[in-house]
Amino acid sequence: MKYDSRPSSPRSRPPARRRLLVALLLAGAAAGAAVAVHAQQGGEVGADIVVHGFTDIDNYGAADGFAAYALGTDACNRGDQPVEWCDQEFGCGAGATSSDHPVIAQNLYRLKGGRFEQVGMSWLKHGFSSLNSSDPGCTGAQGQSCQQPSAGQNQLGIGCSDPYQAFLNGERPLGRRSEVDAATGDFPFPPSSPGGPYAVYDQRIKVATADVDPAANPGAVYFVEAHYVAPDDAQGGNGLNNASHRRATAGGAPAYALSMTGGFFEGQPAIFGWRDVDPDVDLVVVDVPGSSPVERFHVARRVTDLGGGGFHYEYAVHNHNSDRSAGRFTIDFPGPATITNPGFHDVEHHSGEPYDTADWSVDLSTPGEVTWSTDDFSTDPDANALRWATTFSFWFDAGAAPGAEAHTLGLFKPGSPAEVVFTFGGVIFADGFESGDTGAWSSTVGKQ
Repeated sequence: MKYDSRPSSPRSRPPARRRLLVALLLAGAAAGAAVAVHAQQGGEVGADIVVHGFTDIDNYGAADGFAAYALGTDACNRGDQPVEWCDQEFGCGAGATSSDHPVIAQNLYRLKGGRFEQVGMSWLKHGFSSLNSSDPGCTGAQGQSCQQPSAGQNQLGIGCSDPYQAFLNGERPLGRRSEVDAATGDFPFPPSSPGGPYAVYDQRIKVATADVDPAANPGAVYFVEAHYVAPDDAQGGNGLNNASHRRATAGGAPAYALSMTGGFFEGQPAIFGWRDVDPDVDLVVVDVPGSSPVERFHVARRVTDLGGGGFHYEYAVHNHNSDRSAGRFTIDFPGPATITNPGFHDVEHHSGEPYDTADWSVDLSTPGEVTWSTDDFSTDPDANALRWATTFSFWFDAGAAPGAEAHTLGLFKPGSPAEVVFTFGGVIFADGFESGDTGAWSSTVGKQ
């Protein structure tokens, strides 16, 4: 859903003095302060599942103004231990339970007119039995080819692959995203999935036909994305390379069929595709300080000089795996910059997920600052927060060039820190830095 220039009553935000503090700290950074980049590398120890390729796309046609799709995926274990792949029908490996298997999320994105937006999402396929295939492109942490695991189909062996064709990933009932903690890989099994009858788009990648109709989207570029979450992979610290993407093209009515094109980008969520298409896009990795396993966001932006001292800002914020989620996004310029024409786009959960779908409100009451937000967790735990494997888009015009502005992601679920502050220069501070306690400072963001 979209809106433009819809002011609301002020919501909680960082203290006003943060603007001055951040400006001073950025000046110090510009003078030569070193910034550490936290980059957790998957595939070094333990189970490490990645999306190694896409097999096909099923196009189910359209109904009620929505098209439906499913994306076939091929998983690879690039680690040095088998991935648990409990077969719920025939049993599990030693020590594993029925929840020890991967779940698979599928997404669709569109880049149109310089704006990157998520336009579709699916529910989750629950994995059930691994084929342990040999694939020359799939190797283990030390370059091993497929090693058959001791538990057979109940594990994905080191250097082994397992394809799930689109008809499997679109086969219903699927599982709810809302039941999964993507940071830890915890989820109940069986999922609380409703039975049919289903509309053609229920639980699958559901997309408004207006968002994929070539006649309404000239020049648009599309990206398909898949994201695996598995408990042993996530808890072993290898959950940050589990999303991959590829470009796609959309056909016309009545089917609006998607087809894949171009190269495949393993370990990169689709937000990286925006930068690949447009090298003027900047991208930063924003990790929640102190989170273990690491909870990660990606933030990308494109700034266009409008002339006459005006600039247009486009942002996309991707929640990779944070269970804390995000409920507020603020851009704070160091001076009283005039900000106009704010806008917002989300992608809506569907088919019976519990989450609200109300657009985020925008607040321009503080000079030089724009804030979007949803309801607080205490008000509504099912508010429209930015949850895992999901991207929201934000835009506005400002009478200020990019440089020293601070960005704040307010975390939705209670915990410490309550927010993460970052810039596109690579400096980041956790909530609490204003106290003067340098132990509360963090440098876990890097410009990619």
